[in-house]
Amino acid sequence: MLGSTLYLALTGMAMGGSSDGHVVTVSFAAINGIALSGRSITLSINAAYAGTGWENQVDDSISKLHWIATGTSKKITVSTDLVPGDYTLKVVAQNVSGGTAASEVTLDDTDAHDFVTRIVDTTGGCDIHYTGSAPASAETSSDKYTVIYTITEF
Repeated sequence: MLGSTLYLALTGMAMGGSSDGHVVTVSFAAINGIALSGRSITLSINAAYAGTGWENQVDDSISKLHWIATGTSKKITVSTDLVPGDYTLKVVAQNVSGGTAASEVTLDDTDAHDFVTRIVDTTGGCDIHYTGSAPASAETSSDKYTVIYTITEF
């Protein structure tokens, strides 16, 4: 009796409706990613001009920042961990695609400063240019900055 009941139950399932289906939900979470290319950068200041008091050294190598951002409006900020430094470090985004470059940033505190703004559902990138400066009277030494780029809500 048990065998025939089991047989009927199994064959009943096999002989059910002619089709069945799943409810499949595909979701897409906001994706935010940043990647830097280029090498570690050394800005060497080896000249000063009488009467100017400061000497600037522009990084001639090109570092690149690439990003992907989905969802709501995004921006990229820049900050550093070294404050105060003996020397001044400035950074600016150039040749921006997929966003708007902010003004040149002086990294003189640990606050996050706008670097690229108005990023909306896009991939993009920019060149990064650094400028280091020191007073002509500065001691011979170096500052080592860790520069941090962060993608965040606009």
